[in-house]
Amino acid sequence: MINLERRFRLAFYVDQSFGEENSMYDRDVNLIIDHCQRKASVLPVVTFTLCTIQAGLSTCGDQISDVNLHGADSRFMWGKKGDGYAYAAEHDAYLWGKVNRIKDTLGTDSIAACVEAILLFMKVPNLGMVKAAFCAQMFGFNVACIDSHNVKRLGLPASAVKTPPAKMKPATVRKKVAAYVALTQDTGGSRYWWDSWCEYVAGNRANKRLVTADAVSIYHVACVENVSTY
Repeated sequence: MINLERRFRLAFYVDQSFGEENSMYDRDVNLIIDHCQRKASVLPVVTFTLCTIQAGLSTCGDQISDVNLHGADSRFMWGKKGDGYAYAAEHDAYLWGKVNRIKDTLGTDSIAACVEAILLFMKVPNLGMVKAAFCAQMFGFNVACIDSHNVKRLGLPASAVKTPPAKMKPATVRKKVAAYVALTQDTGGSRYWWDSWCEYVAGNRANKRLVTADAVSIYHVACVENVSTY
């Protein structure tokens, strides 16, 4: 079972005045990055992201515990999720090296850097543009996951953030991803979208156990830390 108690204790003692310079995003994404650096692995972030697809956030802890036992054969790795998990596990060293190479050469703030990170994670089966952006966001890139909640908040049609089809030319895919990154940055950037999304979903029907924004945010860290990397 996922150990939330330690994380909730941590959240209690951290300064709760989450302004631009002291946000849930800054605190928790740094914890996620530190954990992945210790493991030298993208698998914790990718596994967690796969578990969030068409599932309530609060279910991810139990999903991850099952994936730790059964890997790609977990009942929660349905559809192409299992392929995504297997790919990330097999190519973990490559993905880890590439994401850090992007950081070293392009940083994490520019549209160009975010595009490269998203395109990298789109190589993982079942990760479309939006969920690949979520992976990039958890590695500190200035981009966000404009999911169904956030699309609704922006008043946009779902087609506005639809993953480019496989038949689309690479140059066109790159332009579409760049436009997506610009959208997330122009409407607030990674910090704003992380913190405001946590506020927006806290205590809703799918997250009744996560009653505050802080609980939602720190739960991301707990899930990532619970992924086995072997």
